[in-house]
Amino acid sequence: MEQISSRGVSMAAEIAEQPRALQRLLDDGRDQIRAVAAVIAERRPRFVLIAGRGTSDHAALYAKYLIETRLGLPVGLASPSTLTVYRANPDFRDVLWLSVSQSGGSPDLVESALSAHKCGALTVALTNVVPSPLTAASELGIAVLAGPETA
Repeated sequence: MEQISSRGVSMAAEIAEQPRALQRLLDDGRDQIRAVAAVIAERRPRFVLIAGRGTSDHAALYAKYLIETRLGLPVGLASPSTLTVYRANPDFRDVLWLSVSQSGGSPDLVESALSAHKCGALTVALTNVVPSPLTAASELGIAVLAGPETA
């Protein structure tokens, strides 16, 4: 029988923790979520761009479906390198830029959030580590309260 690596055990434990982590977010993060939602509603974005790396990019794809089906807003997955490497300056007025990062420390996500804001976007960081460089670079932030990533 094949043994499961310690990383596999850690990942399984983190997956099993998801319902409790979501409940913690709903219980302890509700006021923060409402405050961010109020600002977003006031700004009335017409389009959402979501930036993430690795597993956060997979979460971004799921968020894309939720936002499009529940809020009726078109959503795209961002290409941060267009801002950070190619130095594009698109017109992001009326755009909500969501950066998703467990660590909140990915340099390209930090730089792209800063650039998106300069281009007119409302920037929001969804991170697990607060404070973080990404939350500092964004106008608004939501702590997902999922606990330390060990996998």
